[in-house]
Formats: sequence, structure tokens, C-alpha cells
Amino acid sequence: MLAVASASPAAAATHDDTVFAFGAATFNGSTSGHNLSKPIVAMAATANGAGYWLLAEDGAVFSFNAPYYGNATNRTFYKIVGMTATTTGHGYWIVAEDGQVWAFGDAHNYGGMNGHRLNAKIKSLVAGPQSKGYWLYASDGGVFTFGAARFRGSTGGMRLNAPVVGMQSSATGNGYWLVASDGGIFTFGDAVFKGSMGGHRLNAPVVGMARTGNGLGYWLAGSDGGVFTFGNAQFKGSGLSQLPSSRQMVQLVGMPAGNGYRMLALPKPIAQDVALLSPGATGAAVTYLQYRLASLGYWIPVDGAYGDLTIQAVYAFQKANGLARTGVVDPATQAMFRLNPRVRPKTTSGHWIEIDKTRQILIIADNGFASFVFNTSTGSDHPYNEGGNSGSAHTPEGVFTVIREVNAADHGPLGTLWRPKYFTWTGIAVHGYTSVPPYPASHGCARVSNAAINWIWDTNQMPIGTPVWVYL
Repeated sequence: MLAVASASPAAAATHDDTVFAFGAATFNGSTSGHNLSKPIVAMAATANGAGYWLLAEDGAVFSFNAPYYGNATNRTFYKIVGMTATTTGHGYWIVAEDGQVWAFGDAHNYGGMNGHRLNAKIKSLVAGPQSKGYWLYASDGGVFTFGAARFRGSTGGMRLNAPVVGMQSSATGNGYWLVASDGGIFTFGDAVFKGSMGGHRLNAPVVGMARTGNGLGYWLAGSDGGVFTFGNAQFKGSGLSQLPSSRQMVQLVGMPAGNGYRMLALPKPIAQDVALLSPGATGAAVTYLQYRLASLGYWIPVDGAYGDLTIQAVYAFQKANGLARTGVVDPATQAMFRLNPRVRPKTTSGHWIEIDKTRQILIIADNGFASFVFNTSTGSDHPYNEGGNSGSAHTPEGVFTVIREVNAADHGPLGTLWRPKYFTWTGIAVHGYTSVPPYPASHGCARVSNAAINWIWDTNQMPIGTPVWVYL
């Protein structure tokens, strides 16, 4: 292993503050200095390494000495996160964080994970053997295979010290490596372990890896531009002395022959307050609020409009953090965002629906992680007498399972429930409703918005048999 070192002027090719090229890799341009609708998130190299594409968060593709085959703009409200090229260089795939895949040029679409329940968001994808398939990988190390790409193992379900940030296929396509941000390396199939930075003190987290042509070595790159070499990978330079203080490396892309590599740099996140906002607002400040809520696990489509679904997510954030339930980003709510608090579920393993009656939130928990949090309204605990039916509007505490579901409006004696998921034989369900106030108001069910229950159905978050824990 070669220690991190600064590149000499001769070691690095020409670059700007977005794309850095080393060894035989060439700099062909970048979007630096251009006014983009969304920031760049990924890079992919052509088959011969002579050019590359840059991918923006909205799916826009920018070509540099590389043919243009299309883009994925306006195709999803999920964040676009990665791309990879076919082995011919005449096409590429693009993937979003929910696992939806788009194919362009000679790339074939073999399927995706959109519509499936994921324990962690998709990070990117890697081309399979002869580009007749691909792997998707998630930040928990979950690996999903399509076409000729074969499953060789994963870290999904393992307790990791750090999230997975990169994946590389072996030279034969019969194995792959996963790398975590602490520099830990996991090998599967015929991928050969040549060392790692796991257990070492790092100056900056690892952001990616690239292998040599024959797969008998690999490089790791840190967010500060440092490069670590293993096996037959040769040091070709680093960005330690060249990376502007306002930027950080986010990806390492190797040359096919293993004689060089490029690194993609992006602006460092700027600490900024969520603005003081009220329902009816629109624009970039609302979009930023929605992204912050989503990053903390609150279910919310990002559309730049402070409508009912944003109000619902703000309710949930305020409830989870013991704030006044106003639905408005007031000074107290703004201050709480600075702490970046994330809900912690009570369950520690498995896929659960948790209904916290005290805080009036519904949590979708995966292996002790709050994947999604919703505003809910449970039973008011007031007596009712409606249409000859009387009782107490109580949501029972305890552990249940989803036992019945109706994929339509279910017209009951106490009202209409939209797409209910029943978890008691007495008719208590999680269901959609037009009114989900920030306080207990139902006859006993757990209400969520109609849009939320539609998403829960569409992504199969609550199939029959899903455990439901209701607690105070």
C-alpha cells in the first residue's frame, strides 16, 4: 500500500475545480462555471476512457469527448444518483435513489427496484458482464441484480461501522467489491482482497474506489483528494494539494487499462438555515425545506410548494421533537433543524410499522432505523354515537400484524377509509383520509394523508403480515 501523497505537477493532467485527471486519464472539460438547474452528482467514463459524462441530480447529462444518448430529466421526483456506461461505450444507464433505472443508447433496461421496499437508498449501479445486466447497490451494502449480473453476496443486514459508498465489478464480472466510507473493503465472488483502510485513522472519509484492468489491485479516494493504492494499482497522483477548500471529492473513476483515474469534485455543503416559511410559499426555500425533511426521514415529495403534504411533514417534525404543532416553520422549528434530529424507533431489527400515540407519528422502521416518518392522527378517546354505532374512539396499544387490506375506498359504518390496512379484527387500520390534524381525532384508526397511503401501497411497505406496534 502506498501512503497518501500530494501529486507532483507532472503527475496530474490538466483539470479545473470539478474534474481532476491523473496518469493517462485526460481532462476534457466540465460544467464548472455554468449555471445548472441541479448540481452534478456522478461521472461515468467511456469504454476507452478517452471521454466521460457528467450527470446532474435532475437527470441531465453532459458529454465531454463522449457521445450523447439522452437524459432522465423530468422522469421522477426522486433524486438521480448514479450512472454507468456499457462496455461498448455506446450507451449508459442512469439510476435514482429509489432504484428506478433508465437506459440509453445500446444499454438495455433489465429492471429496477422502484416500487419495492428498500432498507436504504440506492447509491448507484455497476455494469454486469458484457453489459448484459447490472447491479444496484444501496448505502447499507444491499446488492440487487438484473440481467446477467449475478448475486455474489452483500452486506445488507450486517451492522456496518460506516455506510457503503462504492462498488466495483471484478475483471471477469463474476464478483465485486464494496467499499465503506471508513475504507473497509468487502469482497464477493472472485473479487480479490488486496487490503483496506478499515481500522486506520483517516483524515477524510473514503468516497469511492476503482480497480486496475486485471482486477488485481484497486485505488480508494478520500473526500480530501487523497488516494490509497492496493495490489498492482500504481499511484498516479492525488488532489490533496489541488482541491479548493470549497470543494470535496465525491467519486473516483478508473481508466479501463488501469493506467490512470479521474476524480469528481463538488461544492461542500453550505450550512444554511431552513427559512421561516408558511403554507402557500413556493420556490427554492421551500425545496430546501423539503430536502431537509426528507434527509431526516420524513415522507414528503419534493415539489417546491408548501402545500398540504409539506404541512403534514412539518407537523410530523414538530411532533417528533416536542414542538408546538403549527405546521409553520416558526423560529422554534427553524432552530430545531440546526440539530438535525432523527427519529429513533423502538424496534431494533426487522421491518415494522410503529405508531407512537404520544407523539402522534407513524414510523416505518427497518433494522432499528427510521426509514420514513409520517404525521398521523389516532383515536381521540372520546365517546361517539354515530348512525346507531356507539363506543370509545380508542386506538389499542400492543403488537399486531396487518391481517386484511382493501385496495379501494372502504365504506364503513363510521365513514369511508381510503385503502385501509387493517391490523385488528375490530376494524382498526392505517388508512388514508382527507383530514389528518396534528392531534388525535379518529374513531380509533391511524390516519395518514391519501397521498401517503397511496405511496405505502405502491412501495409495498405494509403487506399482509407486517408487524405493527402501537405504543404510548
